[in-house]
Amino acid sequence: MPVERIRPLLGTLVLIRVDEGGGGGDVAAAIARGFAAIAHVHRVMSAQAADSDLAAIARAGGGAAVTVDRATAACLRAALRLAAASDGLFDPVLPGDGASWRDLALAGRRVRVARRLRLDLSGIAKGYAVDRACAALRAAGVRRAIVNAGGDLAVLGGGYRIRLAPGHAAPAAVVALDRGALASSDVAAAWADRGAAQHRDGRSGAAAPAGFVSVVAPRCRDADALTKIVLVAGAAALPLLARHRAVAYCSRAGGDWQTLAPDAGSWGAAR
Repeated sequence: MPVERIRPLLGTLVLIRVDEGGGGGDVAAAIARGFAAIAHVHRVMSAQAADSDLAAIARAGGGAAVTVDRATAACLRAALRLAAASDGLFDPVLPGDGASWRDLALAGRRVRVARRLRLDLSGIAKGYAVDRACAALRAAGVRRAIVNAGGDLAVLGGGYRIRLAPGHAAPAAVVALDRGALASSDVAAAWADRGAAQHRDGRSGAAAPAGFVSVVAPRCRDADALTKIVLVAGAAALPLLARHRAVAYCSRAGGDWQTLAPDAGSWGAAR
C-alpha cells in the first residue's frame, strides 16, 4: 500500500510517495531520510537565510574565498557547467554591477569571487534536492517511489504517468515516465508582458517569452535548469538537450505542443 507524506520545503509543497519498499525496511524512516536530504539543501542554499552558504558568498568581497557545504559545491558546480555550456544564457548569479558566472571560481568546496555578487540557485537547487531525496530513498531499499517538489520530480521504478497542464489555454499532455526526472517552468503571458517573468536570458537580462516547458532527463537538477534555457532559446537548445540525454515538451501561449527530442530513447513521449 502506498505511503505518502507532504511537507513545505524549497518554497513549495514537497511530496514523497513510496509505492513499493524493499527488504522489509521501514518505509516511514526511508521517507524521513528523503525529507532530511531536501531540508539540508533548503538550509544551505537558501537565498533568504542569513546563515546559508549563499549569504556567506554574498558577504564576500572581491578576491575572497568561502568554504561551502558539499551539497552547495556540487549544485554550484553543475550550475557553472550549464552556464559555460549555454554561454551564460543560464546564469546562477543575479544581475547587477556587471557580475556574472564568470566571476566565480570553484575548487573543491572553496568558492572564490572576483567581485561582490549574489547567487541564486533556485533555477537548479530544487531539482538537485529531488535527486538527493531519491538517492536517500534508494539507499534505504525503496524500489518504487516518486518525489515531487512543486512540479520538479523524479521517480524510482516505473509506470508513472505525469500530466502536463500549462497555465495558459492549451491542451494538457501526458508523459509516461519509467525512470529519471521531469521538471517544468511556466511563464504566464501577463508576467512576460510586464517584463517581470521569473526566468530571464542570463546574457541580455531579457525576460523569457510566455510559454510552458517540461524537460525529461536522467537527473532532476539538469531537467530543472534546462527548462529555463529552453524557455529562452527554444530549438537552439537542442545541443544541450542532447548532451544531457534530455527531451523538452514546449507549449507557447495559444499553441500546440512541440517536442524537442535530439535522442528521445526511452524517456517517454507527450500525447
